[in-house]
Amino acid sequence: MGAISIPLSSEDEAVLHRIATVRQSSDADIAAAGLREYLHFESEQIAKIQAGIAAADRGEFASDDEVDDFFAKYGEPD
Repeated sequence: MGAISIPLSSEDEAVLHRIATVRQSSDADIAAAGLREYLHFESEQIAKIQAGIAAADRGEFASDDEVDDFFAKYGEPD
């Protein structure tokens, strides 16, 4: 297992320590859990973006009717 150093403001460090204390865990375990969640979320976002780009490269776009139906359901952008 690797180790990294992450600079934190004193306020963030205090919050991290409070959460770790309440959860009866170490600061490092709480930080690692947070980083895992972030990495999972970002990986999913990147995969969705790449899939969208690949679909666009294949010429797969919403039809005019699909776009009209969307805006009929959710409204026009401001």
